[in-house]
Amino acid sequence: MHRLTLVLIAALAGTARSAAAQAPTDTLSLTVDQAVQRALDHGTEMRIARANVVQANGQVREAMSSALPQINGTVTYTRQFASIYQGLSGGDSTIDFSKTPFGAANQWNFQLQATQLLWSGGKVGAALGAAKSFREVANLQSSETAADITFQVKQAYWNAALGARLVRIAVDNLDQARQHLHEVQLYQQAGTRAEFDLLRAQVDAANQEPMVVAAQNNYDIALLELRRLVDLPAEQPLVLTTKIVSPEATISVPATDSLGGPTRAGVAAADATVIEQEHLVKVARADRWPTLSVSTIYNEQGFPTQALPWDAQYLRGWNAEVKLSIPIFQGFRTSGTIQQAKANLLRAEAQRDQVRRQVDIEVAQARAEVARAQALLAARRVTVRQAQRAQYLVGVRYTNGMSTQLDVSDARVAASQAEVNEVQAFRDYVVAIAQLERALGRPVPVVERPIDQVAQAPNGKGTQP
Repeated sequence: MHRLTLVLIAALAGTARSAAAQAPTDTLSLTVDQAVQRALDHGTEMRIARANVVQANGQVREAMSSALPQINGTVTYTRQFASIYQGLSGGDSTIDFSKTPFGAANQWNFQLQATQLLWSGGKVGAALGAAKSFREVANLQSSETAADITFQVKQAYWNAALGARLVRIAVDNLDQARQHLHEVQLYQQAGTRAEFDLLRAQVDAANQEPMVVAAQNNYDIALLELRRLVDLPAEQPLVLTTKIVSPEATISVPATDSLGGPTRAGVAAADATVIEQEHLVKVARADRWPTLSVSTIYNEQGFPTQALPWDAQYLRGWNAEVKLSIPIFQGFRTSGTIQQAKANLLRAEAQRDQVRRQVDIEVAQARAEVARAQALLAARRVTVRQAQRAQYLVGVRYTNGMSTQLDVSDARVAASQAEVNEVQAFRDYVVAIAQLERALGRPVPVVERPIDQVAQAPNGKGTQP
């Protein structure tokens, strides 16, 4: 059994070395701003948004083409194997159909045609306006997508930073439990502690090991999500350099309560969509009006004796026409198209109003969440100090024989949980600031304030500058 275990360990080690050889070896350090920029530059969502902008530019060009001249050139070669006009000369040798379109064996036709639309009841202008509005919508939606990605990356970054801090707390908690176990072992060997205290300390230390594993797993999962958003391989070593808790123990507090109304690209995109649908209604109505166009055709036609066009004598033709097309009855197709366009306009107006109300709700919720997270962070800060002080006093009491092993374990767990709650509160606060920026559609002006000042201020609110 022992030999089998050694073989399994060697196999796992070989697999790990092989995977390490294939994985990227260069560790990438990322700040939160660098992670956001990388996601905006290389993320799949932004690539799709940029493709939509390119498509919208193409639609504008396509709509503009209807107002410009349409010039087409054609080259046609016809090979005639048998003609119904053969033998119609009636013996008159002066009639030679081999040099005419009726009986020529080879025929080449070079044609150049130009058409210009003069009037179409405003259809071309409305279509161009709709295309430009669509392009504006695509640009605004690209900005909205960028804002969404920015928030998602920040949230994932702070989740990963939280996971890293929780791993450290779990490891520190395990080290404290093992250190206390060592002290209890010394006390028990000296005869000053009972065996129950030793067993309790051993169980307490063992119970911390699964917490370290769970914290590490959560951290790894958070890193995988961050790598996905910033378009990095899953095996890419990554170091987060922006700390969730600043070394100076400060937090970013909104510089003013008067943040103004939202300037979301999504709201502007909804407004542009309404304008686009208004233009499309005009396009549908223009089908009721006549269209006026002018065209000209220039062609050269030759009948060579061979298949190649070089030895032919070409005949020139050139004509021009003005065309007025009047729709008289089209089976109510135009009326149906107009009704559909009006329905799309009504839908766009309703969606615009819906987006505006939703944004107002998101801003209100984000403001409330910032206030809640700030107050909770201030409270957690005080709780951590109290729990650490209680743990210290319990340790002193246990050393003097005035407390039990259970008291020591409870105090350590309480101090660890208080620290976890504080780090979670830090994460909630920075995510709340990012959420407020997302809801407003612009960065929030902030100032750095010491956490202790925020904790001492009434209702957890720091004093404004």
